[in-house]
Amino acid sequence: MLVESLFAIGIAVTAATIVAASMPVANAGRARADMQNRATGLAQKELEGLKSVDPSLNPSTLVQAGLLDSDVPIGTNTYSFTNADNASLDNPAKVLPSGKGSVKIEQIDLELRRVTVEVTWKESGKSRATKVGTLVANLGG
Repeated sequence: MLVESLFAIGIAVTAATIVAASMPVANAGRARADMQNRATGLAQKELEGLKSVDPSLNPSTLVQAGLLDSDVPIGTNTYSFTNADNASLDNPAKVLPSGKGSVKIEQIDLELRRVTVEVTWKESGKSRATKVGTLVANLGG
């Protein structure tokens, strides 16, 4: 009976050690997934805001609505954004470590534009990014 009790205790200790050793890996994976979800949420919110405010995607109008920081591009047809809806809670730099947002607006056809929203951040010294995009038709003229 003593041997069986010692054997059961040994199995319990081994199982507890395995569970304890796997916790840091699980926590790191959860944190990575949380940051990815935050970035994707910010990008989707920005994209929906852009489409709803101005289907023509005029940078000046989008700046007035608070969806772009400036109508001066930071790259080819690319503009930065700080707040997805003028709320500091939707600021990529406040939601993600070293977070930044950019919007690329490309003319595909006469009344068709491709919009790509990218959110970047730093995680464990590595740059991470997520992108969402869509086509927007301005049929209203």
